[in-house]
Amino acid sequence: MKFNQGQPGLRSALAVCLAGLFFLLAMGVALLGGNLYRAVAADADENDTHRTALSYVVNQLRRGDNGGLAVGEFEGVPAARTTETLEDGSMYITLIYCYDGQLRELYMEEGTGLAPGDGAALMPLDSLDFALNEGLLTVTAGSGGERWQVSLAPRAGIGEVGAL
Repeated sequence: MKFNQGQPGLRSALAVCLAGLFFLLAMGVALLGGNLYRAVAADADENDTHRTALSYVVNQLRRGDNGGLAVGEFEGVPAARTTETLEDGSMYITLIYCYDGQLRELYMEEGTGLAPGDGAALMPLDSLDFALNEGLLTVTAGSGGERWQVSLAPRAGIGEVGAL
C-alpha cells in the first residue's frame, strides 16, 4: 500500500498544526496551574497569619495566667494585660493589642506611661478584640474583612477593667 507522496506539504502542515495545538494546550494548562497555585498560596498565607496571631495571643495569655490576667482598654485600644512581680518587688506588665494595623506587644514596668505606638509590632493584623463572658475569654482577630476567634478559660481567673 502506497501513501500519496505527491502532497508532502500537506503532511508537514498537518504536523505543524498538531504541534502548535499541543503547545497551546500545554501553555493553557501551565497558566491555569500557575494561577491556581497563586490563589492557594495566598489563602494559605492568610490562614497562617491568623492562626499564628491567635496562637501567639493565647500562648502569651496562658503564660501570664497566674492571677494577674485582665482585659480592658489601653488608651482606647482593646487589650489584654498580664502582670509579673519580680523578686525585687518591681511590677512589670505585658500588654497585647492591635494598633495601626499591627499585632503589638508592650512589656514595661508599671507606671512608665508608654503609648500604644511604643509596642513592638509583631505581625499585620486589622483588629483584635477581647470578650469576657462567665469566666470564658474569647479572643477575636480580624484582617481583610474576615474574623477568627478562639475561646479559653484562664485557670487563675480573669479581671475586666476599664483602663489598663
